[in-house]
This record gives sequence, C-alpha cells and structure tokens, in this order.
Amino acid sequence: MRLTSNLVAAFCLCIPPTPPLPQPDTLAVHLNLHFDRSITSNAIKAVAKDEAAAIWSAYGVDLQWTDQGAPAALCLDVIVERHGQHLDLAGSLWVLGRTTIAPGPAAQAPIRVSFDAIDSIIEPAYPSSPLLHEHAVALALGRVLAHELGHVLLGSPAYHDQDGLMRATFLSSDLARPERSRFRLTDRSVARLRARITSLSDASPAASCTKPTTKPADAARPEGLCTRRSTSR
Repeated sequence: MRLTSNLVAAFCLCIPPTPPLPQPDTLAVHLNLHFDRSITSNAIKAVAKDEAAAIWSAYGVDLQWTDQGAPAALCLDVIVERHGQHLDLAGSLWVLGRTTIAPGPAAQAPIRVSFDAIDSIIEPAYPSSPLLHEHAVALALGRVLAHELGHVLLGSPAYHDQDGLMRATFLSSDLARPERSRFRLTDRSVARLRARITSLSDASPAASCTKPTTKPADAARPEGLCTRRSTSR
C-alpha cells in the first residue's frame, strides 16, 4: 500500500498544471447618462444603469457611467427624454429608443430613450403598485438602452435579429419581466461583436463625451426600437 501511494503521488507531481482559461476580450464604454430633470427617482436611475450593465457584461463590455468630458475610446451620450405628454395607448406601436449609426468616423449621435413611451406601456400592468411600476419602468429603460447601445457596438450597416436583444420590437410584457433571458445576443451578433471589439478598443480616445452640435451625415440611418402592446405577463 505504501508503494502504491508513493507512485500515485509521483504521478500527480508530473501532471502539467492546467492552463488558465483564456479571458474574453473586454471593452470599456463610457456613458454620459442624462435624465430629464423631471425624472427625480434615484432608484429608477440606479436600476436602469444596473440592468444595461448586466446585459452587456456577459459579452465582455464594461459599461462605465462617467461625468461629461471624460476622455475614452468609446464615449457616448445617452438622453432619457420626456415629451411633455402621456402617450395614447390606442396605437399598436411606440418608438422606445433611437440613435443614428454613421457609416464613417463621424461623431456618434446620442442614444435617445423615451421615458414617456416606456412609462405608458408599463402603467397598465401595475395599476395599484407604484413601487412595482417604478421598478418595471427602470428595467425597461435599461433594456431599451442596451438595445440602442447594441447598434453602436455592432456598427454599420445596422441590422436587427429575429429574437434576443437586437430584435426590432419588444413585447411590453418582456420589458417588465424580472428575468432577462430574452435580452441576450444571438450567435450572429456575438460573432460580430467579437470581430469589432479589438478595433473599438484601439480607437483613438474621444475628445469628450458631449452631445454633438452638428447633424449626422446624410448617409446615416436612424435606428429605433419599437414595442408592441401585450396582455400576457
């Protein structure tokens, strides 16, 4: 028994150490998030940030929330805006977010997210619980932001997938769903991100993270995210 034990110990010492698993490429993205001054809830702001960051962290994208003017290779303005009116729910589609993807090195237009559109479609689901409604709105804000950011990261020409995070329309019930399994990238989008992540990381740092004062190039096409009303939960 002693000899056997010694042989086993010697065999173990000769086994080469297991090489570390390769770490995925990572990309830091600085986001300068502007909320309309009428949106005062810190909980909504925090949950929206956390949700967008959690969606993209699975793919090696580190969302960093920065003050205006911080230099970064990829630094974007995000504007959560209001339109001064409650939207009519009689329609079947509402635009939740939009941005413009320029085909060249032009400054990236801001990502715009409509608080009123999101608030309007979430409201019927939680008529008697303001706290649940607020949390659902925050989740939806983060998911819409994550989708629009996807257009920027995946680049031109912009496209939509049949399902997952980059589909063209979201059911209202999906936006408020506690778990986020329906907000993953498809294999095609993951491959495209992997192909672009090095060039995005190596890009020259932007001078600042501020809203551009010039209009995007005529060749650019705005990309928007819509929602369809859903009665299912």
